[in-house]
Amino acid sequence: MPHQGTTVNQSPNIATLRSAAELAADKPHGVRVRYMAGCRCDACRKANSTYENERQKARRAGDWNGIVPADRARAHMRMLSRHGVGRRTVQACTDIADTVLQDIRTGRKTHIRARTERLILAVTREQAADHAYVPAGRSHQRIRLLLEEGYTEAYLARRLGYANRYLQFNERRITVRNAARIERLYRELTE
Repeated sequence: MPHQGTTVNQSPNIATLRSAAELAADKPHGVRVRYMAGCRCDACRKANSTYENERQKARRAGDWNGIVPADRARAHMRMLSRHGVGRRTVQACTDIADTVLQDIRTGRKTHIRARTERLILAVTREQAADHAYVPAGRSHQRIRLLLEEGYTEAYLARRLGYANRYLQFNERRITVRNAARIERLYRELTE
């Protein structure tokens, strides 16, 4: 039981948000946070007015940035992952903090800004890193079809740029780079 006059932290793992007054304490006048803390000098009022005008202009241009559920972004990231586009590639494409993406992916973050969602949904499967892995089924199918057409394994290996005469790929997964090479070779030889 706590002593009288002490406060009990209900949950030690939850970070408490600092008040606007605390955040503004070391900031100069003319910064919006000072206005939010209660300062109404000309410089702080101008900073707030400028901020609000920019937000209205963005809304009129269709750049609404409200809060949305993270479900679509999470599902999209999982789909990208199945196609070889991992969280770090999404981070490189969007400049969204890796910790934010991790929290979206794991479900710890259930709501995000609309702009964050738009950035994530704009990432496509084509942005997979060369060394990322994708399912190998299509590549094996392409190789089988070429072998059935009469091309030898040694010929295909040479055309793919391999030093030996054998094609050795994992049955389940293949790098994006190798899958692209096989797809390109298949098109060259069948068109």
